[in-house]
Amino acid sequence: MKRKGPVIFILRMLNSVRSGMFAAKLRRHFFKAAPIRWIVASLSRRRNVECRKVAFMTFSGSCSCNPKYIARALAEKYPDADIVWLLGTAEYRRCRGRVETGRAVRMWTLKAMREAATARVWVDNAQGFLLDGMPPKKGGQFYLNTWHGSLGIKRLDTADEEVQARRKKMSAVDAVLVNSDFEEGVFRGSFFPETALLRFGHPRNDVFFLPEAEKAAIRVRVKKTLGIDNGVRLAIYAPTFRENAFAAAAGSLRFDKWAEALSARFSGEWRVALRLHPHDAKAMADGLFSLPPDVLDASSYDDMQELLVTADAGITDYSSWIFDFLLGGSPGFIYAPDLSEYDQSRGFYYPLSETPFPIAENEDVLCSNIRAFDSEKYLADKAAFLAARGCMEDGRAAERAAEWIGERTRQ
Repeated sequence: MKRKGPVIFILRMLNSVRSGMFAAKLRRHFFKAAPIRWIVASLSRRRNVECRKVAFMTFSGSCSCNPKYIARALAEKYPDADIVWLLGTAEYRRCRGRVETGRAVRMWTLKAMREAATARVWVDNAQGFLLDGMPPKKGGQFYLNTWHGSLGIKRLDTADEEVQARRKKMSAVDAVLVNSDFEEGVFRGSFFPETALLRFGHPRNDVFFLPEAEKAAIRVRVKKTLGIDNGVRLAIYAPTFRENAFAAAAGSLRFDKWAEALSARFSGEWRVALRLHPHDAKAMADGLFSLPPDVLDASSYDDMQELLVTADAGITDYSSWIFDFLLGGSPGFIYAPDLSEYDQSRGFYYPLSETPFPIAENEDVLCSNIRAFDSEKYLADKAAFLAARGCMEDGRAAERAAEWIGERTRQ
C-alpha cells in the first residue's frame, strides 16, 4: 500500500514524534543554520588535531559498508588507534551507543562536532563530513573516501546541479578507494578528477574471500536474524533508490511467484528478502507504504555484504551491490520495469545487456529467466565481465586501507 497526497507530511511528522526522532531532526536543522555553522567552524579551528583519532561515518548513519571493515582492520593492526563512529540517532539508540570497534557518538551533537574537528583522519562512504553544519576540514586532517558503489552502471557524470555541487565539495577528499580500471575512469570523469585514487579494492568485499567456515557462520547468523531455518534458501531483492518513491511498488509484487520459480530451477524451499535503500526504508517506517506478508524485511540488517554472502540468489534493477555479488558464486538477475525511463533520466555507462545477468522488465519474464537460468553461461559471462573492467579484488582491501590510515596517524 502506498500513501499519496498531503498526508505524507503529516505521517512523517507524527512518526518522528512517535519514534522520538523529532528532537534529532531539530538538532540537525540547528547545526545547519548559518550563524551556528559559523560558530562551529570558528570553534573547530581552535581545537588541535589528535594524531591517533580516526572518525568514521556512513550515509546511512550506521556502522556498515566499507568503513566498518576498515575499522576492523585498523583496530587489529593499530590497537592504539582512537576509533570513533558518528552514528545517526536511530542507529545510536538501536546499538545503545556500543559499536564493534571503537566508540560511538550521535550525529548533530556538540560532541560529534568536537570529534570531527579533532580527528586526524576522516573515513566516509559518501560526503557526510562535508554536509552543511559539519566542522570544515583543516590543516593536519586527511579525508579518505570509500564511496559505496562498485563497478556501478549508473552514471555519475551528469550535468545535474546537485552532482556539480557534490563534485565541488568532494575536492576536500585526499584519497578515494577504487577496485578496477573501470572505476578509476568513472571517478576521474565525475567526483574525483584530481583526487588520489588508491587501487586497494573495496574493504566490504573482503568478506567474499573469507574461509568457508567463516562464511557459513555468517549465513547462520543472518538467517537466524531474519527468522528462517538454516536449510531455507534465500533470495535478496534490493532495488536502487529513486526520488519518485519507486520502492513503494514493492507492495504489489508477487514474491511468492519468484520463490516458486527459484524452487523449480534450483530446488529446495525459498524465501525472498527485500532490502530497501535507507531512504526508502525510512519512508516505509513513516507509513508511506507497506510490504506484502510473503516477503522478509531485511532493510534493518546493517551489513549488506553479510546478506550477499548468505543469499543463494540476488535480484536488483540497477543497484551496484549486484556487482559485488559477482565475487561470490550465486546467480544474479535484473528486474527493471522502468528500464527505458531510467536510462533517459539517469543514464548508464554501458548497456545492461553487457552484464552477466538475465534482464526482465516484468515479473513474468523474471520468473521465466529464473526457470531457464544457464549456470555455465553465467559463470563464463561473469569472468569475462570482471576481466574486461580490470577488477582486482583479492580480499586484502581493508588491510591496505588500514595501513594508509596508520601511516597518517603516526606523522
